[in-house]
Amino acid sequence: KMVHDYDIVRVDSKGRITVPLRIREELGLQSGTYVTVKLERDEKRASISLFAGPDAHLIELHLKIPDRPGALARAAKILGDANLDLMMSSSRTIKKGDLAEWVVVADASQSVVTLEDVKKKILESRAVIALEVKEFAAEQ
Repeated sequence: KMVHDYDIVRVDSKGRITVPLRIREELGLQSGTYVTVKLERDEKRASISLFAGPDAHLIELHLKIPDRPGALARAAKILGDANLDLMMSSSRTIKKGDLAEWVVVADASQSVVTLEDVKKKILESRAVIALEVKEFAAEQ
């Protein structure tokens, strides 16, 4: 059990910090684990949270979709049918009634099809206007 819930660590010349062992163990962090680092501007603070385990194959999708009811749901169904685990997303209207953007972070480790097949299917469905897919680097 932790006596206190903080340690003071030093930032190295590349901007890295080492999360102390006892905190890594408490959070379940291990080599290859993905975390989110959230900036809290007003407090001049960053927080680290467990996001995905080391076996995850994280991808980020940027979808431009029609700004119409059901458009996002149609795109989400295709991603779900491919067995992509949608872990985080945000959407916004770019031009009311015309264009919206949906950004998704998903785990593709259990996907039943290739990423190329997912891209092809989603573009053929006309559920999206444009699509970009970025894979997270295995090691950073």
